[in-house]
Amino acid sequence: MNNLFLVNSFFIGQMIFLSLFYQSILKVKVQKQFVRVSFILALCVLSIQFINSPHEFLKFNLFGITLTSLMIVVFALLHFYNMLTENKSYYYASMGIIIYLLSSTVLFIIGNLTSTLNNDVKYLSWKLNAFLNIVYYLFIMYEWMVSFSNKKVYKANL
Repeated sequence: MNNLFLVNSFFIGQMIFLSLFYQSILKVKVQKQFVRVSFILALCVLSIQFINSPHEFLKFNLFGITLTSLMIVVFALLHFYNMLTENKSYYYASMGIIIYLLSSTVLFIIGNLTSTLNNDVKYLSWKLNAFLNIVYYLFIMYEWMVSFSNKKVYKANL
């Protein structure tokens, strides 16, 4: 069964939610506007692509993956830039996002190139992506533990 439309939907959804996340935590008005405009432009570009070539939504769309992932990396880097002078809120989550999205984008591009090679080489990039995905979720879990853990709330009540 061809389920690549789910991959494309996931990357668009990831872009939507992470764009809204970074727009909400960025403090500088120009940066917030940059996120909003970039987000809307990316949605328009992807919509135009899918309207002009609906079959792109049903195949591995490297352009869409690259656009959505690198845009989120830029937003995370803006947040890192702001953290040079501010407190380090969402530091580990942003670190995980940058590491995973940059790495996975490269692996997806390489994955298309290795599809004609033998299975061991072909699946190596997917195994590496699965490992990086686990690392990404560990960064997010650690961020949650540092920022929102019940232990912190419990200590504050003492």
